[in-house]
Amino acid sequence: MIRCVCWRWRVLLLLIIGIIGEIDGCAAADGKPVLKVFLLAGQSNMAGADAEVPVPPGFQQTAADRATRFTIAPLPEGEKSPQYLPWGEIRGHISKNKLVHGPEVGFARTLSAAGWRDMALIKVHANFGRDTETWPWAAGGSLNEAWLKFVDARIAELTAQGVSVEVSGFLWHQGIDDAIHGKLAPRYEQNLGDLIAFLRKRYATEKTPFVLARSVNSRIAQPKPDPEGKSSMSIVRRAQVAVGESVPFAAWIDVDDLPNVNIHHFSADSQLTIGERYGAAFLTLDKLASN
Repeated sequence: MIRCVCWRWRVLLLLIIGIIGEIDGCAAADGKPVLKVFLLAGQSNMAGADAEVPVPPGFQQTAADRATRFTIAPLPEGEKSPQYLPWGEIRGHISKNKLVHGPEVGFARTLSAAGWRDMALIKVHANFGRDTETWPWAAGGSLNEAWLKFVDARIAELTAQGVSVEVSGFLWHQGIDDAIHGKLAPRYEQNLGDLIAFLRKRYATEKTPFVLARSVNSRIAQPKPDPEGKSSMSIVRRAQVAVGESVPFAAWIDVDDLPNVNIHHFSADSQLTIGERYGAAFLTLDKLASN
Protein backbone atom coordinates (compact mmCIF):
# COMPACT_ATOMS: atom_id res chain seq x y z
CA MET A 1 0.00 0.00 0.00
CA ILE A 2 2.82 2.42 0.87
CA ARG A 3 4.57 1.69 -2.45
CA CYS A 4 1.30 2.32 -4.31
CA VAL A 5 0.78 5.69 -2.61
CA CYS A 6 4.35 6.75 -3.32
CA TRP A 7 3.98 5.75 -6.96
CA ARG A 8 0.80 7.79 -7.29
CA TRP A 9 2.48 10.84 -5.76
CA ARG A 10 5.37 10.48 -8.19
CA VAL A 11 2.95 10.39 -11.15
CA LEU A 12 1.14 13.46 -9.81
CA LEU A 13 4.42 15.32 -9.38
CA LEU A 14 5.48 14.51 -12.93
CA LEU A 15 2.14 15.76 -14.23
CA ILE A 16 2.53 19.04 -12.33
CA ILE A 17 6.06 19.48 -13.69
CA GLY A 18 4.78 18.82 -17.19
CA ILE A 19 2.01 21.41 -16.84
CA ILE A 20 4.47 24.02 -15.55
CA GLY A 21 6.76 23.24 -18.46
CA GLU A 22 3.92 23.77 -20.89
CA ILE A 23 3.11 27.14 -19.28
CA ASP A 24 6.76 28.20 -19.56
CA GLY A 25 6.76 27.10 -23.18
CA CYS A 26 3.81 29.37 -23.90
CA ALA A 27 5.72 32.29 -22.42
CA ALA A 28 8.61 31.67 -24.80
CA ALA A 29 7.46 29.11 -27.37
CA ASP A 30 10.75 29.13 -29.28
CA GLY A 31 12.81 28.84 -26.10
CA LYS A 32 14.47 32.23 -26.67
CA PRO A 33 14.71 34.93 -23.99
CA VAL A 34 12.11 37.68 -24.45
CA LEU A 35 13.38 41.27 -24.40
CA LYS A 36 10.90 43.99 -23.47
CA VAL A 37 11.65 46.83 -25.88
CA PHE A 38 10.60 50.43 -25.27
CA LEU A 39 10.59 53.14 -27.92
CA LEU A 40 11.46 56.65 -26.68
CA ALA A 41 11.16 59.68 -28.94
CA GLY A 42 10.89 63.44 -28.84
CA GLN A 43 12.84 66.67 -28.96
CA SER A 44 15.73 68.02 -26.92
CA ASN A 45 14.18 67.12 -23.56
CA MET A 46 13.93 63.49 -24.61
CA ALA A 47 17.56 63.76 -25.68
CA GLY A 48 18.53 65.09 -22.24
CA ALA A 49 19.84 68.41 -23.55
CA ASP A 50 21.52 70.44 -20.76
CA ALA A 51 20.92 67.63 -18.24
CA GLU A 52 24.62 67.72 -17.46
CA VAL A 53 26.11 65.04 -15.25
CA PRO A 54 28.78 66.49 -12.93
CA VAL A 55 32.27 65.17 -13.71
CA PRO A 56 33.55 64.11 -11.30
CA PRO A 57 31.96 61.90 -10.09
CA GLY A 58 30.40 61.17 -13.48
CA PHE A 59 27.43 58.96 -14.17
CA GLN A 60 26.81 56.67 -11.21
CA GLN A 61 25.59 53.37 -12.63
CA THR A 62 23.20 51.12 -10.73
CA ALA A 63 22.45 47.44 -11.29
CA ALA A 64 19.36 48.47 -13.26
CA ASP A 65 21.46 50.65 -15.58
CA ARG A 66 23.92 47.84 -16.22
CA ALA A 67 21.14 45.32 -16.86
CA THR A 68 19.23 47.50 -19.34
CA ARG A 69 20.23 47.66 -22.98
CA PHE A 70 20.22 51.15 -24.46
CA THR A 71 20.81 52.80 -27.81
CA ILE A 72 20.31 56.39 -28.98
CA ALA A 73 20.63 58.52 -32.12
CA PRO A 74 19.45 61.87 -33.46
CA LEU A 75 17.18 61.88 -36.50
CA PRO A 76 17.25 61.87 -39.42
CA GLU A 77 20.95 60.84 -39.35
CA GLY A 78 20.41 57.80 -37.17
CA GLU A 79 23.36 55.46 -36.98
CA LYS A 80 25.35 57.70 -39.34
CA SER A 81 25.50 60.43 -36.70
CA PRO A 82 28.63 60.78 -34.53
CA GLN A 83 26.18 60.97 -31.59
CA TYR A 84 24.85 57.49 -32.32
CA LEU A 85 25.42 55.02 -29.53
CA PRO A 86 25.09 51.32 -30.44
CA TRP A 87 23.61 48.84 -27.99
CA GLY A 88 25.20 49.04 -24.57
CA GLU A 89 24.39 49.81 -20.93
CA ILE A 90 22.76 52.98 -19.65
CA ARG A 91 25.71 55.17 -18.69
CA GLY A 92 24.89 58.65 -19.99
CA HIS A 93 25.74 60.03 -23.42
CA ILE A 94 27.37 63.08 -24.97
CA SER A 95 25.41 66.17 -26.02
CA LYS A 96 27.15 69.44 -26.93
CA ASN A 97 30.40 67.98 -25.58
CA LYS A 98 28.79 67.33 -22.19
CA LEU A 99 27.88 64.10 -20.46
CA VAL A 100 24.09 64.07 -20.06
CA HIS A 101 21.19 61.70 -19.66
CA GLY A 102 17.47 61.80 -20.34
CA PRO A 103 14.44 60.12 -18.75
CA GLU A 104 15.65 56.63 -19.65
CA VAL A 105 17.59 56.42 -16.37
CA GLY A 106 14.69 57.00 -13.99
CA PHE A 107 12.38 54.94 -16.20
CA ALA A 108 14.60 51.84 -16.24
CA ARG A 109 15.30 52.07 -12.52
CA THR A 110 11.59 52.42 -11.68
CA LEU A 111 10.62 49.38 -13.74
CA SER A 112 13.54 47.40 -12.35
CA ALA A 113 12.42 48.19 -8.81
CA ALA A 114 8.97 46.90 -9.77
CA GLY A 115 10.45 43.58 -10.86
CA TRP A 116 10.93 44.13 -14.58
CA ARG A 117 13.96 42.52 -16.20
CA ASP A 118 15.36 42.00 -19.70
CA MET A 119 14.65 45.53 -20.95
CA ALA A 120 15.97 47.32 -24.03
CA LEU A 121 15.43 51.03 -24.75
CA ILE A 122 15.63 52.56 -28.24
CA LYS A 123 15.73 56.37 -28.06
CA VAL A 124 15.67 58.96 -30.84
CA HIS A 125 15.40 62.73 -30.83
CA ALA A 126 14.89 65.41 -33.45
CA ASN A 127 13.66 68.94 -34.13
CA PHE A 128 12.02 70.51 -37.13
CA GLY A 129 11.87 74.09 -38.42
CA ARG A 130 9.20 76.70 -39.01
CA ASP A 131 9.25 76.01 -42.75
CA THR A 132 7.93 72.46 -42.33
CA GLU A 133 4.73 71.99 -44.33
CA THR A 134 3.46 68.77 -42.72
CA TRP A 135 4.14 67.06 -39.40
CA PRO A 136 7.36 65.09 -40.00
CA TRP A 137 6.63 62.60 -37.19
CA ALA A 138 3.48 61.39 -38.96
CA ALA A 139 3.42 58.18 -40.99
CA GLY A 140 5.30 58.85 -44.22
CA GLY A 141 7.00 61.96 -42.80
CA SER A 142 10.74 62.44 -42.96
CA LEU A 143 11.35 61.94 -39.24
CA ASN A 144 8.92 59.04 -39.06
CA GLU A 145 10.65 57.16 -41.85
CA ALA A 146 14.07 57.74 -40.30
CA TRP A 147 12.71 56.64 -36.92
CA LEU A 148 11.25 53.40 -38.28
CA LYS A 149 14.47 52.64 -40.13
CA PHE A 150 16.50 53.10 -36.96
CA VAL A 151 14.12 51.07 -34.78
CA ASP A 152 13.86 48.22 -37.29
CA ALA A 153 17.64 48.00 -37.58
CA ARG A 154 18.12 47.92 -33.80
CA ILE A 155 15.43 45.26 -33.36
CA ALA A 156 17.06 43.22 -36.11
CA GLU A 157 20.34 43.37 -34.19
CA LEU A 158 18.61 41.99 -31.11
CA THR A 159 16.91 39.13 -32.93
CA ALA A 160 20.20 38.28 -34.62
CA GLN A 161 21.56 37.63 -31.13
CA GLY A 162 18.98 34.88 -30.65
CA VAL A 163 16.43 36.71 -28.53
CA SER A 164 12.73 37.32 -29.04
CA VAL A 165 11.52 40.90 -28.93
CA GLU A 166 8.31 42.37 -27.57
CA VAL A 167 7.64 46.10 -27.88
CA SER A 168 6.16 46.83 -24.46
CA GLY A 169 5.66 50.59 -24.43
CA PHE A 170 6.24 54.05 -25.88
CA LEU A 171 7.53 57.24 -24.20
CA TRP A 172 7.05 60.63 -25.85
CA HIS A 173 8.32 64.15 -25.06
CA GLN A 174 7.66 66.44 -28.03
CA GLY A 175 5.50 69.45 -28.85
CA ILE A 176 7.43 72.69 -28.46
CA ASP A 177 8.42 72.52 -32.13
CA ASP A 178 4.74 72.52 -33.07
CA ALA A 179 4.09 75.51 -30.82
CA ILE A 180 7.01 77.42 -32.36
CA HIS A 181 5.82 76.47 -35.83
CA GLY A 182 2.37 77.80 -35.03
CA LYS A 183 0.35 76.46 -37.94
CA LEU A 184 0.81 72.85 -36.87
CA ALA A 185 -0.39 73.47 -33.31
CA PRO A 186 -4.16 73.17 -33.97
CA ARG A 187 -3.61 69.72 -35.51
CA TYR A 188 -1.43 68.39 -32.71
CA GLU A 189 -4.14 66.33 -30.98
CA GLN A 190 -5.13 64.62 -34.22
CA ASN A 191 -1.52 64.14 -35.32
CA LEU A 192 -0.41 62.56 -32.06
CA GLY A 193 -3.48 60.36 -31.82
CA ASP A 194 -2.86 59.08 -35.34
CA LEU A 195 0.80 58.45 -34.53
CA ILE A 196 -0.09 56.37 -31.47
CA ALA A 197 -2.44 54.21 -33.55
CA PHE A 198 0.21 53.84 -36.25
CA LEU A 199 2.95 52.78 -33.83
CA ARG A 200 0.74 50.30 -32.03
CA LYS A 201 -0.35 48.70 -35.29
CA ARG A 202 3.21 48.41 -36.58
CA TYR A 203 5.02 47.31 -33.45
CA ALA A 204 2.68 46.28 -30.67
CA THR A 205 -1.01 45.99 -29.72
CA GLU A 206 -3.95 48.32 -29.14
CA LYS A 207 -3.29 48.06 -25.40
CA THR A 208 0.43 48.81 -25.44
CA PRO A 209 1.00 51.75 -23.04
CA PHE A 210 1.88 55.16 -24.46
CA VAL A 211 3.06 57.80 -21.97
CA LEU A 212 3.71 61.41 -22.96
CA ALA A 213 5.14 64.32 -21.03
CA ARG A 214 3.24 67.59 -21.39
CA SER A 215 5.59 70.24 -22.75
CA VAL A 216 6.46 73.14 -20.48
CA ASN A 217 5.54 76.70 -21.41
CA SER A 218 8.55 77.57 -23.52
CA ARG A 219 9.41 81.26 -23.69
CA ILE A 220 10.57 80.69 -27.25
CA ALA A 221 7.13 79.53 -28.32
CA GLN A 222 5.24 81.83 -25.94
CA PRO A 223 7.33 84.94 -25.18
CA LYS A 224 4.38 86.91 -23.76
CA PRO A 225 1.82 86.03 -21.06
CA ASP A 226 -1.21 84.17 -22.39
CA PRO A 227 -3.94 84.39 -19.73
CA GLU A 228 -6.68 83.43 -22.20
CA GLY A 229 -4.80 80.35 -23.42
CA LYS A 230 -4.95 81.27 -27.11
CA SER A 231 -1.26 80.90 -27.96
CA SER A 232 0.05 77.98 -29.98
CA MET A 233 1.92 76.78 -26.87
CA SER A 234 -1.33 76.64 -24.90
CA ILE A 235 -3.04 74.83 -27.76
CA VAL A 236 -0.33 72.16 -27.86
CA ARG A 237 -0.38 71.69 -24.09
CA ARG A 238 -4.16 71.24 -24.07
CA ALA A 239 -3.87 68.79 -26.95
CA GLN A 240 -1.30 66.72 -25.06
CA VAL A 241 -3.58 66.44 -22.04
CA ALA A 242 -6.53 65.58 -24.29
CA VAL A 243 -4.58 62.75 -25.93
CA GLY A 244 -3.32 61.43 -22.60
CA GLU A 245 -6.83 61.38 -21.17
CA SER A 246 -8.84 60.21 -24.19
CA VAL A 247 -6.70 57.65 -26.04
CA PRO A 248 -7.11 54.18 -24.50
CA PHE A 249 -4.08 53.00 -22.54
CA ALA A 250 -2.35 56.36 -22.87
CA ALA A 251 -1.39 58.79 -20.11
CA TRP A 252 0.36 62.12 -19.66
CA ILE A 253 2.77 63.25 -16.96
CA ASP A 254 3.18 66.77 -15.58
CA VAL A 255 6.68 68.28 -15.45
CA ASP A 256 5.71 71.91 -14.79
CA ASP A 257 6.87 71.75 -11.18
CA LEU A 258 10.45 70.88 -12.10
CA PRO A 259 12.98 73.73 -12.47
CA ASN A 260 14.17 74.54 -15.97
CA VAL A 261 17.65 75.24 -17.22
CA ASN A 262 18.47 77.06 -20.47
CA ILE A 263 14.86 78.20 -21.05
CA HIS A 264 12.88 74.93 -21.26
CA HIS A 265 15.35 72.12 -20.59
CA PHE A 266 15.88 70.15 -17.37
CA SER A 267 18.77 69.27 -15.09
CA ALA A 268 20.00 65.71 -14.67
CA ASP A 269 18.16 65.45 -11.34
CA SER A 270 14.94 66.63 -12.96
CA GLN A 271 15.40 64.18 -15.83
CA LEU A 272 15.71 61.42 -13.27
CA THR A 273 12.38 62.51 -11.77
CA ILE A 274 10.76 62.68 -15.20
CA GLY A 275 11.89 59.13 -15.89
CA GLU A 276 10.43 57.98 -12.59
CA ARG A 277 7.12 59.60 -13.49
CA TYR A 278 7.18 57.91 -16.87
CA GLY A 279 7.79 54.62 -15.10
CA ALA A 280 4.97 55.05 -12.59
CA ALA A 281 2.50 55.99 -15.35
CA PHE A 282 3.62 53.07 -17.49
CA LEU A 283 3.19 50.56 -14.67
CA THR A 284 -0.34 51.82 -14.02
CA LEU A 285 -1.24 51.47 -17.72
CA ASP A 286 0.40 48.06 -17.98
CA LYS A 287 -1.61 46.80 -15.02
CA LEU A 288 -4.79 48.17 -16.58
CA ALA A 289 -4.00 46.53 -19.91
CA SER A 290 -3.38 43.18 -18.18
CA ASN A 291 -6.81 43.10 -16.52
